[in-house]
Amino acid sequence: MRIALIDDLDGERNLAGNYLKEYAAGKKLMMEIDSFKSGEAFLSSFVPYQYDIVFMDIYMGGITGVETALKMRESDSHTLLIFLTSSGEHMADAFGAHAFDYLEKPVTMERLARCMEDAMKLLPKPEEYLTFTAGGTDIRIFYKDIAYLLSNDHSTLIHCITGQEYTPYSSFSAFTKPLSSEPRFLLVSRGVLVNMDYVTGFTERECLLQGNLSVPITLRKQKQLEQAWHSYDFAKLHRESAERSHSR
Repeated sequence: MRIALIDDLDGERNLAGNYLKEYAAGKKLMMEIDSFKSGEAFLSSFVPYQYDIVFMDIYMGGITGVETALKMRESDSHTLLIFLTSSGEHMADAFGAHAFDYLEKPVTMERLARCMEDAMKLLPKPEEYLTFTAGGTDIRIFYKDIAYLLSNDHSTLIHCITGQEYTPYSSFSAFTKPLSSEPRFLLVSRGVLVNMDYVTGFTERECLLQGNLSVPITLRKQKQLEQAWHSYDFAKLHRESAERSHSR
């Protein structure tokens, strides 16, 4: 998710920026925030549809927030626009910019979080990911990049579809808990979780995945696992077909 934050007051801009980062961390969202001190600075680097949300101070020195927003709307009619305002004095002027919402200044975390929750309902679902620390470095892996996860003593082995492997020091049950409600992941054996997007088939003893990968499965559960995979695959194809029809 990419956000633009335009405010000529450093304190107000930093306050809103910190709240956005706090919200993103709590929701495990990847968020990139570009901050601008003026409408002129924003417009000088603006590219249509590059931002998901634009937070715009209404009253600024130089070109106003309303004027900036109207200029943006000449080439970008879809980006969600949220005005920041210290009073309702200029709100009537802002109607033509088709703002999604208004935040009264000083911005509070509670109000910004409510606004973001409403905005997220209109945006495509962000990519979810797992985070952990390895060698003193914070690692972030998107769900879509995981081929399978294995229990490995007191740690968990993550095998990515690219071939990369990571072994965070965390129990399998604790580490994979966020994936328990994610439809694409299937527990094929105790301590073995696979991403069904990469499954190619099953044998009596193994789950086969793209890239000549395979992992063991619980004996005598081949048919059950295969049925779960086929059901997931059918639902996925149906959903993608419906999305294509809707976009026409």
